Amino acid sequence: MANERILVVEDTELLRRIYHDRLIQEGYTVYTASDGLEAIQQMRAVPVDLVLLDLIMPRMGGLEVLETMKADPRLSGIPVVILTNLGEESSVERAIGLGAVDYLIKNQAKPAEVAEKIRLALDNLGGSCSDLKSYKLVVRDRQADADCFIADAKLPRRFWCPACEVELVIEMLPQAEREGWYDAHVVCPMCGREF
Repeated sequence: MANERILVVEDTELLRRIYHDRLIQEGYTVYTASDGLEAIQQMRAVPVDLVLLDLIMPRMGGLEVLETMKADPRLSGIPVVILTNLGEESSVERAIGLGAVDYLIKNQAKPAEVAEKIRLALDNLGGSCSDLKSYKLVVRDRQADADCFIADAKLPRRFWCPACEVELVIEMLPQAEREGWYDAHVVCPMCGREF
């Protein structure tokens, strides 16, 4: 176990705490989110090795989270294990179709079984996804090609997030197939919104 990072996305506080505590005991670094929107923001801010994802949540449900992850190259490779209730078979099938690697029935899975399922998923996928390090770089406004870039990218407030009122950063994501090469994205370090 290499101290992998797990994001637990569950809207029921008691379950979220139970999974969190058990996974901490297993040696994982654990982050939590109470809904899908918070989960997406967390994943964009902090790299994780696996997501334990509830399907039915406020603001953004699990299926919407999977769709968003699949469309975002920064998140598409993160394995997801679904948490579901009985009677949601069609949602589970759709989740698997969107890339989830496995699922658990909430009221039947004990915390030890959840930890075991996560370990199996990580082992079957070759372990930790954190070998490739990403970077966030601050851009100096009004230097070099900054004005041209702002115009071409149609940034609404130069290098500032209009929602969070913080400076945007350039996120550099390594290309796994080409050592030393990166994909760059302009993002807000607070909300994770991409510009």
